[in-house]
Amino acid sequence: MYTPPPSHHEQRHDDDLALWQAFRAGQQAALGSLFDRYAQQLFAYGHHLAHDAEVVKDAIQTVFVHLWARREYLGDMTTVKFYLYRSLKNELLRVASSTRLPKEQQAEVYTPSIEQSLVDTEEEHQRGVRLRLSLAQLSGREKEIINLKYFSNFKIREIATMLQLSEQTVANLLSRALRKLRQSLLVSVLLWLLG
Repeated sequence: MYTPPPSHHEQRHDDDLALWQAFRAGQQAALGSLFDRYAQQLFAYGHHLAHDAEVVKDAIQTVFVHLWARREYLGDMTTVKFYLYRSLKNELLRVASSTRLPKEQQAEVYTPSIEQSLVDTEEEHQRGVRLRLSLAQLSGREKEIINLKYFSNFKIREIATMLQLSEQTVANLLSRALRKLRQSLLVSVLLWLLG
């Protein structure tokens, strides 16, 4: 009987689990491989939660240092990526609460800066402006769910666990966010065409 080869996603998942087991067994190189594999993704996600790049970098390092220190107490993992994202979010929240930032800044979701939105042509610039205006209409929670779903490729079930919400609540927030984006983008395109 023919068994199809594993998909890229399945292979990466299996590689992650093998690295996790090797790291728990004391192989520092395995932890280094996990760091190399996820550092950029974790930084992008962390930057959506905290605006300070240095704070995010420090939090990522802290997560990996704590992993190494607690490796003997960690169990088997079903999704290493999910665990790392959750650990980073918890560390950023811990840092934010220890610096006594106002609550609305602790979990504030990143809004793209003007520098990141500069584009080569005026038409692309206008699209970027319209998109930023549309994203500004979303709540912080809606932006975070959009980021986790479409930029970090998490499933609704994983997002629900990470944010400690029900799957139905995540699905509703995602649906509402997409509806707002569609309406906002449509209105801004029509105004641009008429303007």
